[in-house]
Amino acid sequence: MERNYFGNHDCNSNSTRNKTFRIVGHVFVGLLFAVAFALVFGLLVKFIWNSLMPAIFNLKEITYWQAFGIIILAKLLFGGFGHRHPDRREKSGKYFPDWHRSDEMVDEKQPPLKNDRNWKTYTKFWHEEGKASFEAYMDRVEKEQNG
Repeated sequence: MERNYFGNHDCNSNSTRNKTFRIVGHVFVGLLFAVAFALVFGLLVKFIWNSLMPAIFNLKEITYWQAFGIIILAKLLFGGFGHRHPDRREKSGKYFPDWHRSDEMVDEKQPPLKNDRNWKTYTKFWHEEGKASFEAYMDRVEKEQNG
């Protein structure tokens, strides 16, 4: 075998094989942990159910597999199969244009919203004409209410 620049043996096929075995090993260990977690979680649900439900609601005690089925049913009814975070997008402001923010929050250097030419000059308009127009409107509304 030839040695490479660092003095190691040049064995591409062995390194690929080792990487494949390593990945398969990680997947296998991950599956073992998932199965162990499911078994322990099923036992936990069985224990809690059998401790509380017969005494509180006069229900029968359940077996491990019934507890496991309750977990799956609860996941289907309340959790679905995917975990989404719709609030992350809402908090980031991705779906809210700049008009929902107050004056102090508007950043002059912020790039305009894409695909909407009306927002390109919004900040400039608001600082030049918007405040004065709004204050005049509010004065007019107050005069109408008072008198």
